[in-house]
Amino acid sequence: MRKLGVKLWTRDVLKNKAFFDDVAEAVRRKEFEYVELFVFPNTYEDTFEAVREGLRGCPVIIHNSHSAYGFDCGDSDALKNNLKDIGDSQRFADALHADIIIVHAGCGTLPQNIDETIRQFRLFNDMRIAVENMAAFCMVSKKFQHGVFPEQIERIKAETGCKFCMDFSHAVCAANYYKRKPVDILDDFRLLEPDMYHLCDGRLQGIDDVHLHFGEGDFDLETIINRFIDEEARVTMETGYKPPLNADPWRKDRDYFRRLEINSSTN
Repeated sequence: MRKLGVKLWTRDVLKNKAFFDDVAEAVRRKEFEYVELFVFPNTYEDTFEAVREGLRGCPVIIHNSHSAYGFDCGDSDALKNNLKDIGDSQRFADALHADIIIVHAGCGTLPQNIDETIRQFRLFNDMRIAVENMAAFCMVSKKFQHGVFPEQIERIKAETGCKFCMDFSHAVCAANYYKRKPVDILDDFRLLEPDMYHLCDGRLQGIDDVHLHFGEGDFDLETIINRFIDEEARVTMETGYKPPLNADPWRKDRDYFRRLEINSSTN
């Protein structure tokens, strides 16, 4: 059975503590299998102790900051800031015993931008890092991104030894923007043997990553789950686009996911 995770942000422990506590307690009760913790920039000093205590007993994966907040490993001028953000993620990973730190491939579509991402990944020097494939552009920063095609992720993996987090919505959005068939992109990403996955619902013809809850879009989730996701893999439900009050929407997503998983296995 696939292991399902819910995403928390470090600042949730201060600004949305009821949600933070509900998710953490649900993981301890094994309603979900793990927490994916997004390390929001410049929150380490204010949140570290509260997060460490609040997630005690919870399996954790770390997600590093990304281009919406200034992190860009495709830009040499951003290296100083990038090292600070990665350092914060590493400290959280150490304290919470996380074995994966998800890092977005960088911005820019020129060969030197991918070269820079590879250089910086080597400088980060952490085998817990997993590169995440990207949509064509960041909706917040409006920057175009690399790491959108399987051949780019394959090169980053080969030249740095990093892990791989496969994001289905990013892959579909990138395929649509660049006029490639989503199923072909997904097939090629699957061959790279992802270490974990991000899944939400979305618009099958869209180019924007909209993070819909399961059943709100038109992705063929049953096929995605049972064709592309290994049976024992970790899958973060990257669903939800409004400030949450509690974990109930993710409990519904979990149940939706399990119905599709079970239906496929019995057909």
